[in-house]
Amino acid sequence: MLITSKTITLCLLIAFSLLLFMPFGSLARELIPGLNKTRLSNGLTAIVKENHRAPVVAIQVWVQAGSVYETEGERGITHLIEHMIFKGTEKRGPGEVAKEIESVGGSINAYTSLDYTVYHCVVPKQFLDNALDVLSDAVFHSSFDPDELDREKKVVLEEIRMRDDRPRSRLSSLLMETAYKAHPYGFPVIGYPETVESFGRKNILTYMERRYRPSQITVVVVGDVGVSQALAGIQNTFGSATKEESQEFTYPSEPRQDTPRIAMEAMEIQEGYLAVAFSGLPNFNDPDVPTLDVLAALLGKGESSRLTSSLRNRLQIVHNIDAAAFTPAGPGLFEITASLDPEKTQEALTQIFHEIFRLENEGIIEEELERAKVQVETDFVYSQETMEGEARELGVFETLSKDPHAEKLYLEKVREVTAQDVRQVAGQIFRQENINVVMVMPEDRLPELTSRELGVMVQEAELLAKGIESDGSDLIRPVKRFSLSNGLTVLVQEAPGVPTVAATLVFPGGVRYESEKTDGLFNFLAKAWTKGTEAHSAQGIAELIEGLGGSINGFSGQNTLGLQGRFLSQNLDKGLALFTEVLLTPTFPPEETKKLRSLILAQLKRQDDYLPGVAVREFRRLLFSPHPYGMDPLGKASVIKTICSKELLETYRNFVIPDRGVLSIVGDIHTEEIISSIETMLGAWSVETKSVLSTPPEPDPLISPRILTLKKKKQQVHIVLGFPGTTFNNPDRYALQTLNAVFSGQGGRLFIDLRDKESLAYSVTSFLGLGLDYGSFAFYIACAPEKKDRALKGLWREIYRATGTPVTDDELERAKKWLIGTHEIGLQTNRAQAMDMALNELYGLGYNFVSEYVRKIDAVTADQVLNVAKKFMNSEDYILVRVGP
Repeated sequence: MLITSKTITLCLLIAFSLLLFMPFGSLARELIPGLNKTRLSNGLTAIVKENHRAPVVAIQVWVQAGSVYETEGERGITHLIEHMIFKGTEKRGPGEVAKEIESVGGSINAYTSLDYTVYHCVVPKQFLDNALDVLSDAVFHSSFDPDELDREKKVVLEEIRMRDDRPRSRLSSLLMETAYKAHPYGFPVIGYPETVESFGRKNILTYMERRYRPSQITVVVVGDVGVSQALAGIQNTFGSATKEESQEFTYPSEPRQDTPRIAMEAMEIQEGYLAVAFSGLPNFNDPDVPTLDVLAALLGKGESSRLTSSLRNRLQIVHNIDAAAFTPAGPGLFEITASLDPEKTQEALTQIFHEIFRLENEGIIEEELERAKVQVETDFVYSQETMEGEARELGVFETLSKDPHAEKLYLEKVREVTAQDVRQVAGQIFRQENINVVMVMPEDRLPELTSRELGVMVQEAELLAKGIESDGSDLIRPVKRFSLSNGLTVLVQEAPGVPTVAATLVFPGGVRYESEKTDGLFNFLAKAWTKGTEAHSAQGIAELIEGLGGSINGFSGQNTLGLQGRFLSQNLDKGLALFTEVLLTPTFPPEETKKLRSLILAQLKRQDDYLPGVAVREFRRLLFSPHPYGMDPLGKASVIKTICSKELLETYRNFVIPDRGVLSIVGDIHTEEIISSIETMLGAWSVETKSVLSTPPEPDPLISPRILTLKKKKQQVHIVLGFPGTTFNNPDRYALQTLNAVFSGQGGRLFIDLRDKESLAYSVTSFLGLGLDYGSFAFYIACAPEKKDRALKGLWREIYRATGTPVTDDELERAKKWLIGTHEIGLQTNRAQAMDMALNELYGLGYNFVSEYVRKIDAVTADQVLNVAKKFMNSEDYILVRVGP
């Protein structure tokens, strides 16, 4: 995975009131109870934090090796090394690094950024030592086999092609090379084809000697483990590396920008992508960073932010817009990104400049400022719901500020930000000479805009603005299930540890209950649900929600319609009251419906720019039609154009019915208090009439292959090859899920055989779709056009292998542990648990299905896997979709 433009933007003062002791011949400090920082004798830093919220542990290795450290001839070598780290060591062969982690139910991956490289994994807590051994072996003892290197360079070249096909990736690369003219941030982290192809084993070893020194590495462990246990494990594995002094490195500087810059690229796409960035931002540790983050939230985070409220909701000239302060270890940027119709680019730019210059000349009301500060602060709270999120936070702070606990001081500084602070920082950075405008637009629809015209536009916007006045518990905890007198099923689960609460309410609905004439109706309804009630407008609801540091959203899927909320526990009463208001009294205002219509139509166009999605969508259409599963969940443009407020309200009344619903609440709560609140708020809810749920038509029988080729002017061909699958309630699902796990993952057959050994693709996997009525099982691969025939033959070879001989004991064990481990890891957050329980109850599996699922997977045999492979993968009846050149 690659991180190239956005990092966590935090700043911070470092406090050292610490207790000192000396384990393992090193200096150790307990920063707060349960959080320990230790320097091993070889110079490596170890960070350990106890978190007993779930029986898992996250291990991350942070190396001070990013693209910023590369010389001119080394562009992309850091990222290539990240790939090669998993390709074998002195004692583990190619593929065995990932296989060993996945075989215990964990997951492992890595990413390269501008300033650092991170190797991360999550495993069940009892396998901490295994994970430390695997990661230390990979980081310090990778063999960098020349044959493996040649194969992996081909994989990276495929990744470059993949990124070049994605407009958002192209936009990010174009922005960085435009904004940074001297600093290495301007070069792509992934490198260039010519540099990647030039690297040999000697180049890699030279770079490794410079950057992969223990003194330049931090190991972070967060999870259900003791500090002493984790430190001993780190010492036993990473402590044996030879001590070397840190290499001196002077961060490059970027000359001050003195004139606006503009750059454009054209692609075969439908949507326009725009970025406006101001150079001159300070680095991660500057005291102004908390203020910059509040400024970004005020401008572009949430429905009530200035840019979203003005450009998207009121003027409707963009489809999406966002703001962020990018403050890495070196010079940063203040970024505003948007997607829009290309014809509205100049109007959007004018309004963006108008809004940012207003900040210098208008007051900021206290309520608006507080909402922005709550947005910034709650990002931290919600990130602590997973072990990997908490480890990532500690790793960033330690790597960039040398203090893993500095976020506490950061949050204090956020709370102290004043309106005057925001206006002062805005005046410093929002200057005409600092502006960079880049865009990626459809071919033949590039706006005509010169640097001179941009300068005039900025001056006019600035003048116009000046004229305006203006606890140690386990993952599975007891669940209280009860029903209200109106038939609503309620599930309540206490989950102390993080002060958040999640609520999920689900009903039968979604694509399954649509037809060709109503395709997209439920998606539209879900988006419109929070856009107005009898008491509040869409803007009013957004301001209330964001002021509470929460969220309320409608959602719609293949089989369900629902409402989801998340709140800080201190604001639970107000949050539930607002949740109930949105649930019971939505109005679907015509003006909001009109705004949403244009956004959904734009989204329909935009999804055609993502070719993997196009291939999967066409596969489902060919497999399921005329059953609704074959339709696009977003809808059909001709239908979306006709949907009105009256139709949305009628559908809401026909489907949002208490005795069909399941409400699940999980978090830092007291069960009896929640039960009382729910009975008070929802006990009197009733519906006078209700419709009968329809039975959808069956898919057309698949009696011969169905093959579709869509021509697109891109660099890769995207192939989906698949078959009919099974349902949530079918006993075959467990063996089929196990088969899917045998194929997928870095330790799976597809990755090892088609990517590692044959270098056919960067992306290759299998995927399983379970439904209420029907399901699917399919393979996906993306490759260069000249490799498409070999890629397809490779997929068929894997299919014949799976249907001909049983999986090995090792493969079976890895697959089952991977399924169970990733299932547990995916249920760390209150939101995930609330959704999982509600859906399982609605589908008839039972709210406690999580424990049954583990038992069912654990009981799968190799013979069962072979049987489902033969049953579901028929070489005479299949769907084949190819999208690309």
